[in-house]
Amino acid sequence: MPTPQSRVRPAVPALLGACALALALASTVTASAEARSTAADIRVVDAGARTLAEGTQLTGPVSLRTSRKASCFGPGTGGSGEKAAIPAASALAQLANAAAVDRDLSPIGITDYFDFGLGVCRIGRAVAPRSGYWYLKVNHRASFAGADQTTVHRGDEILWYLITDYEDPIPAELELQAPARAEPGVPFEVRVTSYADDGAASPAAGATVTGAAAPTDAQGRATVTLDARVADLRATRPDAIPSDVEAVCTTRLSRCPAGYEATVGGTGRGDRITAGRGAERILAGAGRDAVDARKGRAPDSINCGPGRDRLTVARGTASRWRSCERVRFHR
Repeated sequence: MPTPQSRVRPAVPALLGACALALALASTVTASAEARSTAADIRVVDAGARTLAEGTQLTGPVSLRTSRKASCFGPGTGGSGEKAAIPAASALAQLANAAAVDRDLSPIGITDYFDFGLGVCRIGRAVAPRSGYWYLKVNHRASFAGADQTTVHRGDEILWYLITDYEDPIPAELELQAPARAEPGVPFEVRVTSYADDGAASPAAGATVTGAAAPTDAQGRATVTLDARVADLRATRPDAIPSDVEAVCTTRLSRCPAGYEATVGGTGRGDRITAGRGAERILAGAGRDAVDARKGRAPDSINCGPGRDRLTVARGTASRWRSCERVRFHR
């Protein structure tokens, strides 16, 4: 399916990758148990620069119900109301799995009116007008395929951004690099990188960073000083997609709080989820999940979700968990 990234300034809005869906659509997500889940990062940002979701999301084949009232590509272009199968790990499958564990991404509105692929219309409360579309990037490069045909590989970075006017220039994407911990009251350096539509990277000058006294310099650097116990840093610039959020925990705390560093979402089937070394928030979702949270000393916040789940956790950590039927303590 052609997408807005192809830079076709549509006379035919159907060639755009998304549209507005007027009716609140309760999407139905199901998953096949055969395929192995793929873990990749996902970030969804609306037209007001609000981050709807950010974290690591497992994904696999799913099906989504389309909407007959989806008129986003123009009159008569609504979906059939039937379920549309998405048989491989794709950007749309990942989004659907994320919506099942994150209410901010639900409902997802899609149409199957066109024979070349599915059109993404709505993500949560964010809907694209007929003049706009959902812009999709993979590893900082624009995707030239439809979301249901954009394959997601392990470790990929997927970005969705709502553009309200396809006549506007494609915005740059900002990425922030900051340390995970910092001394309170002691300045430290952060860097901001700008990525063009084709993935070309350059220092992001003139970006505003949370806690920085001045915008980034020509090398994309800024100095930040924190007094808070945990601070969420973000880089913004009027002509760019805001950066990811970097949580920085100060050494004022003997231990950073559970779940502050990252979020990991599961699918609707049995997943194997291995926590990282940081303090993560794990939302395993439905299915018979196996969660391994033994790495590192940082405490995790774990919700195993529905199903008979197994959790392995390091003895002596301050991790918190719920809905985990079997818990094994490991030295």
